[in-house]
Amino acid sequence: MKRILFTTALALFLVGSGSVRAQSLESSFEFLKLPVSAHNSSLGGKVVSAYDPSPVLFINNPALLCANDTRLLGLNAMTWFSGTTVAGAQFISSFDERSHYAFNARYVSYGRMKETSADGTVTGTFTAKDIAVGATWSYMLTDNLSGGATGNMITSHYGSMTSVAIGVDLGLLWFNDSRNISIGLAATNLGGQIKAFENTFQKLPFDVTAGVSWSPEHAPLRFTVSMDNLTRWSPSDFYFAEGENKGFGEILKRHISLGADINLTERFYVAMGCNLRTRAEMAGKGSKGFTGLSVGTGLRLGKIMFDLSYGKYQVSESSLICNFAFNI
Repeated sequence: MKRILFTTALALFLVGSGSVRAQSLESSFEFLKLPVSAHNSSLGGKVVSAYDPSPVLFINNPALLCANDTRLLGLNAMTWFSGTTVAGAQFISSFDERSHYAFNARYVSYGRMKETSADGTVTGTFTAKDIAVGATWSYMLTDNLSGGATGNMITSHYGSMTSVAIGVDLGLLWFNDSRNISIGLAATNLGGQIKAFENTFQKLPFDVTAGVSWSPEHAPLRFTVSMDNLTRWSPSDFYFAEGENKGFGEILKRHISLGADINLTERFYVAMGCNLRTRAEMAGKGSKGFTGLSVGTGLRLGKIMFDLSYGKYQVSESSLICNFAFNI
């Protein structure tokens, strides 16, 4: 019964996703797009198929929670623009061998800013912050297929104004250990605002992402290809510089991210990735450099997990993401 209910719900949400296709680039709660997992970020940032016991990969695809078979407490932090604080925490456990659950929290503070009147007079200061708190459940539908769902309470507090939304993430993961392949599908940020700034309601940053991860036999490698924004195929859904080609090939490129893991030992890996959309949209012509590229590493020592990634998500700023987890 659980399998039927979950599969039916996922199908309904995915079919209905066409009706919420973005007509512009505007949406609320954009902080939900910030990467949380260092491993995910180092593989291009949109991974929904990497079958790893990481305490944070499930935020992109709740079905990935099935890869964890222990109780974990995780912490994450990210360097962002000056004056901002980006951090979070996760707790993972299980009901039984087939059913797992988790709680997670994300926090972004933009620091203290000047408050001004309509004529530009400084009247004081205010703080701005975004918070998301969620609960996740995953279930092994078959021996090779898992499903998961996350419910999020999302709030923004900007001075005296508050915005509140309810979001739902759904995901599926199919894996075949004998062929070293896993395929993931996720629909994230379904739902909407229940309270908006000045009653101006906007969409959540809804996304449908699919991906595949594959390891060659007898090689310490894993390759991952992901495609996000699968409901968005209009040039108006993406940023193009003036005079830039807006053909299908350029639109297709803005859906793809690529990544590769090298498992140097069972406890240590290095990873690298490229988000083609970030590289195309955020880099100036002739000066792309490291923009859109990312690298990372991870270490497993007994009950402790540590992951670190470096990425340049815009021309002027680079970011470090750190994940720390331990088995409790």
